[in-house]
Amino acid sequence: MLRHLVIFTFEKNFLKDEHIKEYARAFDIIKEAFDGVKDVHVRRNCIERPANMDLMVEMDLTGPEILPLYLNHPEHVRMGNKYNPHVTARVSFDYEY
Repeated sequence: MLRHLVIFTFEKNFLKDEHIKEYARAFDIIKEAFDGVKDVHVRRNCIERPANMDLMVEMDLTGPEILPLYLNHPEHVRMGNKYNPHVTARVSFDYEY
């Protein structure tokens, strides 16, 4: 299994509840598209601190071969096109377990 984490910081005062809901819907669509996507969580940071980021997407995949499939899914591409212009920092981390 592969855990894929992506954590974002957005422009100041950009991220709203409606954006979180859209992220959750988008990743539900992606999860349904691939048997290899086992679990997805979209989490909003709940503590305001200078070093904290705003949003985390946590995914469990059956293996690293699923990652490029998910990255090229039309819903992932759509979300990137819509939200990347508002992202000021992004960290991605993957590990097998």
